[in-house]
Amino acid sequence: MKVIFKINQDYLIAHTLISCEERDFSSREYKKDIITFQDYAWGVSKDLYNAIPERVNIKIALMPGGFAEYAKKVSQLGDYFNQLKQSDEFKVIFEQTEKYRQFCENEWNKNYERTRKVIQDLTQFDFEKDFEVFITHPSLRRGRGLGGNKIAWGHAEDWPNYTVVYLWHEILHSYMGNAKLNHALIELITDYELRRQLGGPEYPPFTEGHDYLHSIRDKLLPYWQKYLGSENKNFADFQEKAKKLANL
Repeated sequence: MKVIFKINQDYLIAHTLISCEERDFSSREYKKDIITFQDYAWGVSKDLYNAIPERVNIKIALMPGGFAEYAKKVSQLGDYFNQLKQSDEFKVIFEQTEKYRQFCENEWNKNYERTRKVIQDLTQFDFEKDFEVFITHPSLRRGRGLGGNKIAWGHAEDWPNYTVVYLWHEILHSYMGNAKLNHALIELITDYELRRQLGGPEYPPFTEGHDYLHSIRDKLLPYWQKYLGSENKNFADFQEKAKKLANL
């Protein structure tokens, strides 16, 4: 499995400019620089700021020709993005993101062999797919699959191995989908067990993950612990049992 880390400048701009709420920030470290860029872009054109692609379709900037095609429909949008790319304000954002891209790539490569063995032991998946990870600014929240084995990722490193754990989380979504039960299982596999095996805390308590999955994790926990202790793991069978346990 190959994981390629890259920056798409159109997507980076789009995501940075639409991330205006306090909840969009993963840290305050570069918040001032982000707001400076947002203010600059707003000053250039309020109308074009409000027409950036991610407000319509998160994936459009990453599709071959996607942004160019969209720019044709919104007069001057392409020129607007080109102007933003040339600004000193964006260059600061890009340099911070490129530094973060290198960090993510290094962390992934350093931990890949060890973490792959852990995840394969837990799931028995082959992991033959290749992935593209589009890096966004580290002080803004972004973690989601975009389809077609593409992942958008950006977040402050809240604890050791945060990026590695959550990239595996997103990779597992491409194998297991997004149904509630499978999402709860992915959290148990990555957010908790993988993190634990990388030196993280024991669990419970559940300190990470989505609140709406908490009751499912609670129901599965004793059976998950038994599964972890079994010598001949069969994840497919465990998934079937989990459906009955969670009444889903």
